Amino acid sequence: MGLKAMFAKRFIFGNVLLLIFTYSSSAQSADDFQNKLQPIFASHCVKCHGGEKVKGKINLKEIASAAQFLAKPKLIKEIIDVLDAGDMPPEGESQLNPTDQEELLASLRAMLLTSSSGKTIKHNPPRRLNRFQYNNTVRDLFQLNRDVFALSEKLLTRETIYLNAPTMPKRVNARSLALNPTGGMREVKPFPQDLRASHGFDNQADQLTLSPLLLDAFFRLSISIVESPDFNENSVGIWENFFKAPAEGVDIPTETQKRIANFLRLAFRGPVALSTIDRYTNYAIKKLEGGMRYNETMKKIASAVLSSPLFLYHYNPNESKLRPFAIASNLSFFLWGSSPDTKLLELADNGELVKPEILEKTIRRMLTDPRIERFLDSFPSQWMQLENILAATPDPKLHRYFSLDKQHPASLQMLIEPLLLFDAIFVENRPISELIMPNFSYRSDFLNDWYASDLKPKKIDRNKIKEENKPIQVERGIAELEIQKAKASLEEYIESIPAIIDKTAKSLDLSPGQASWEANQLTQLANNVALSPWQRIGPFGEENLKKAHERAFINETVVDLKKNHGNLKWKIAESLRDGKQHQLNGANCSTYLFRTIHSSIEQERELSIGSDDSFKIWLNGKLIANKYITRGLAPDQDKIKVRLAKGKNKLLFKVSNGGGGYGFYFKTEAIPLPSEVVTAVQVKPTKRTEKQKSILAAYYRTFASELSPIRQKIAATQSQLEKRLNQTQSALNKLPKPRHPDNVQSEMNRQFDDVMRGKVRSNEFVRVETKNPRYGGVITSAAILSMNNGTRRTHPIARGAWMIEVIFNDPPPPPPNDVPPLNEDAFEDHLTIREKFAKHRENPDCAGCHSRLDPLGFALENFDIPGRWRDKYPNGRNVNSRGVLLRKYPFNNVVEFKQSISKENKRFAKAFASHLLRFALSRELSPRDMFTIDKIVDQTKGDNFRLKSLITEVIKSDSFLRKSENIE
Repeated sequence: MGLKAMFAKRFIFGNVLLLIFTYSSSAQSADDFQNKLQPIFASHCVKCHGGEKVKGKINLKEIASAAQFLAKPKLIKEIIDVLDAGDMPPEGESQLNPTDQEELLASLRAMLLTSSSGKTIKHNPPRRLNRFQYNNTVRDLFQLNRDVFALSEKLLTRETIYLNAPTMPKRVNARSLALNPTGGMREVKPFPQDLRASHGFDNQADQLTLSPLLLDAFFRLSISIVESPDFNENSVGIWENFFKAPAEGVDIPTETQKRIANFLRLAFRGPVALSTIDRYTNYAIKKLEGGMRYNETMKKIASAVLSSPLFLYHYNPNESKLRPFAIASNLSFFLWGSSPDTKLLELADNGELVKPEILEKTIRRMLTDPRIERFLDSFPSQWMQLENILAATPDPKLHRYFSLDKQHPASLQMLIEPLLLFDAIFVENRPISELIMPNFSYRSDFLNDWYASDLKPKKIDRNKIKEENKPIQVERGIAELEIQKAKASLEEYIESIPAIIDKTAKSLDLSPGQASWEANQLTQLANNVALSPWQRIGPFGEENLKKAHERAFINETVVDLKKNHGNLKWKIAESLRDGKQHQLNGANCSTYLFRTIHSSIEQERELSIGSDDSFKIWLNGKLIANKYITRGLAPDQDKIKVRLAKGKNKLLFKVSNGGGGYGFYFKTEAIPLPSEVVTAVQVKPTKRTEKQKSILAAYYRTFASELSPIRQKIAATQSQLEKRLNQTQSALNKLPKPRHPDNVQSEMNRQFDDVMRGKVRSNEFVRVETKNPRYGGVITSAAILSMNNGTRRTHPIARGAWMIEVIFNDPPPPPPNDVPPLNEDAFEDHLTIREKFAKHRENPDCAGCHSRLDPLGFALENFDIPGRWRDKYPNGRNVNSRGVLLRKYPFNNVVEFKQSISKENKRFAKAFASHLLRFALSRELSPRDMFTIDKIVDQTKGDNFRLKSLITEVIKSDSFLRKSENIE
């Protein structure tokens, strides 16, 4: 028999079997519908789902026959789900006995199988790469040593290597950079973060659209990558084999075609048509012949490839020979978030990948490859919807330590805990039930305090401090009295100094020395200079010091003292005495000082200058000094020699400042005599008035050498008295000061805040035993508890919705549009949240969902807004967390609640497997996928639902391998 005939025979036989199965199943389904379903519908369901007002999405009035029922596989799936979860019939209605419920579920599952068999096959639509996948794929394709762009999607940065270890280390270093992501290549223009599907995954085909704007963004991105300064031989692993020009003597067209063919196979994730290879090759050869350098040409090729739909999209081809490549691609994007590597493509090319033993071996290889980190960077955080914690904003007045450090909010520590738990369960291949009630957790010092301490600084003992202050105050009082005595002695002696000097002076003849000094001064005055008072204008503002120093705000060579400059005009500054430091005002500005110097002869003099910051000096219109500098003011910083002309000389002094202090210092070789002394000394002794005689005598007495011995004695005595004062002051300074209780408490608070800031910035997490079962696991982690709340109160309904969606994969429908939200202001303050919602649940349209959500959310009410334990509400009422899980597990507290969930281990495994399969398939699950999930759960039950076993069975499933393409 020929192959064609044999194939035809098998095809006919297979279809006959399908027809027989469908017919017999349909017949059985018709009997089940008539004999089992219709009576149960009539007695338990029609009241709500077939009366005048139909509740929910199920309308049994539309279903009168088995054929109509079998035409609605989604409806059958929904009925199975609500019955299996115990949600229907609702409370208050007659319930099914367990035997009837099991028979009903078995019949419904059989009907679902019949309903979804033989449907028109729909292939999964093409799926665009999301940002995370794009980054990873480009990084792997070019073997880059860094990310293409910063990834805010990556919530956990692992600083300890452990993913390929048999067990997690006790201590790991990890941090979250999600609020300030780092890395990436310079000048790369990433496209926006992708939308999340309703369940939180960002890889869903129906969300990954490609608008014209996004297509343009991809084009610009591809160019910016290859043109980035970071895209070079040091960062690109394939530079040598792809971008670098071939060695001399190598046939360029042949080598270029070979390189492009290998590159396209990896980029397009499978076989590439020769016509496509030729098109890229011909473009490259044309550019090379036009004179473009080889590496620039290949950059053009690479950029074009990154913009191709064959790169940007996953495809599930119809051709059977290409199915292994689709499996390789789906497998790689599921576990590695990237394109398949060479090994995967080789297995697909030779048909080995579809063999069960090879597939198992491949899965094991991929689970131990470092790239598995990307699965752990995407699935856990998206499954738990942890990105929402970044938007959590508890009222800082109520929970100040959540946002004590604005750059490092507590949320960044919190989200690491459940992610490290997931890592540990993956690395050690633990049962997924430990996500609910593990016996360990990874916590930082901050989280240990968050869960176990009151987060309050130690309260001081005010009475104790007051008692401690008493002896200190007595001792300091004695020391202060000694200071007062020493100060009084010093002041008394200083007051007596003039009298001591006068008494000594009267006993001496000072006239010879004074006459000699007067004669010497007359000689000096003959050659002296006369300095006019300073005139000042400014400050003139500029952008900075340099511009202020360089700009001429006035005519600097010919000074006109009568000219105004805007609101500024020249003013005489009598207080600016020579030989002293003078402060000016302003920043990034300049001030001008002008004076005349009258010299009796032509002579050379030295000017001593100080400035903060820069200065310039003009003498008689000529620039003689120019110093651009930034410095503080001090005397005698610069010495400048000048030659004065006989008669009047004009001096202009410009001082410029940047910021901070601002001032100048100026003196000639000697500080000039006071004017009254100069006047008196120039009068002949015989013609001086008594006042002039007194002025000269008093001035000479201030430095007379004849009085040096008594001045030295006075100085020694004064020094001893000052030393005594300093010693008493030093003794007081060494004594402890009395502490004010408020200051002590403030310092205690500050130190506590500093400690907490240090802890919230820590990156060390330690594996600790979960001694208190109320903590541990994802449900009661601070991250999950904090993100499902408002700013001022807990939201048990939001927490319950998260539980039912994430843990049980049974999300509730949105609330009816005509039901108003809970108006808390309408209730009295003494009511608890549960009591307020009791009024809300009286609405029959709300009761159904609340009966499912409330037990889950209120079970967590002992945890406040940021996930810390409480026994009472702020109004003093006790927290009531009692409830019943799935209408069959009563619990009194959160520990019993988590234990109840653990009893439903298979239900949680089924929900988790559903999430995992949905993430792996990148699409919503169909009713038909329910059988795949049931098989995954059955296959992993014996292994206690270990994480890697679940991942493996998802990959081996019909849905993943596309053995059944039915996605109705």
